[in-house]
Amino acid sequence: MSDRDHDAQTAGLGGLEIELHGIHPDLSELLEVKRRIETLAARDLQVDAAGPRADLLDVGDAWQLRLEVPGVELSDLELSLQGDELVVAGVRDTVEDGARAVFTERPNGPFQRTVRLPGEVDADGVTAHVRGGLLVVDLPKG
Repeated sequence: MSDRDHDAQTAGLGGLEIELHGIHPDLSELLEVKRRIETLAARDLQVDAAGPRADLLDVGDAWQLRLEVPGVELSDLELSLQGDELVVAGVRDTVEDGARAVFTERPNGPFQRTVRLPGEVDADGVTAHVRGGLLVVDLPKG
């Protein structure tokens, strides 16, 4: 067996065989970093399949949560600050009363999204509004 054959390792990806020449340690390290990032993300963002997509931004003196809630009014949402987590819950009614869905691709029914915040929040200064199907929650840093 040549040194090249000895150094080469083979990894299977869905039936596709790939030779890894001397990069296996780097690949292992990248996969470990990916696993750690996914673990942190899962801890910080609890997402259900029907939950709205979100962005959390640092805008200087506050964090800003942007959550997609098309067709939902602010009065139909419940926001709750629980320690270092913001919980947003609501109900999407994408099928009007009296109508029968032939098929639907948009989530319908109750949803909840929990976002772990990166620091303390001044709860008295929290504001929220919905515009164009986007919930924007401003969370002043405490």
